[in-house]
Amino acid sequence: MNSTVKQVVFWLVILLAGVLLWSVVQNNNTGNKEREVNFSQFMADVDQGRIKDVTVYGPEVHGSYKDQKPGFHTTVPPNYTDMYKSLREKGVNITVKDASGSNWSWAFQILPLVIILGLWFFMIRQMQSGGNKALSFGKSRARLLSLQQKKVTFKDVAGVDEAKEELHEIIENHRPRMMTSGRI
Repeated sequence: MNSTVKQVVFWLVILLAGVLLWSVVQNNNTGNKEREVNFSQFMADVDQGRIKDVTVYGPEVHGSYKDQKPGFHTTVPPNYTDMYKSLREKGVNITVKDASGSNWSWAFQILPLVIILGLWFFMIRQMQSGGNKALSFGKSRARLLSLQQKKVTFKDVAGVDEAKEELHEIIENHRPRMMTSGRI
């Protein structure tokens, strides 16, 4: 591929990645939006029987209304047992989940950072190595031999006296000086 095609493909990949990132962000933003309510309003809604179900994550409570309004979330005081009594009296579905999360959740949060740092380290190593090899992935310095190039063999120059004389001159000029002076 020539460099123009490579550049076009590179920019198309960048554009596609940007569009995919935008769509992911938009889907997360337009998803189930919860309205934040204060604790007093939450308890008033429970007493009026407007709450359908709640999920408790430690001090956080997420839930939905019976009349299909967007969901809500609030923060409850620790060890407030009266809230559970009120919820049970009004027939609200209660789900309690562990707020600490799974043991692997931290790994999934740190994985993108590790990948970016690994790529950065690789790029720095490539720039420091000899031969100015930064971003020259897979480039070889080997020459391609083709059938169109002339091949010269020893048979081709066997009878040429000029080649013999030139080779003899090269040998004489590069012979060590000690051998020509008679010292061994």
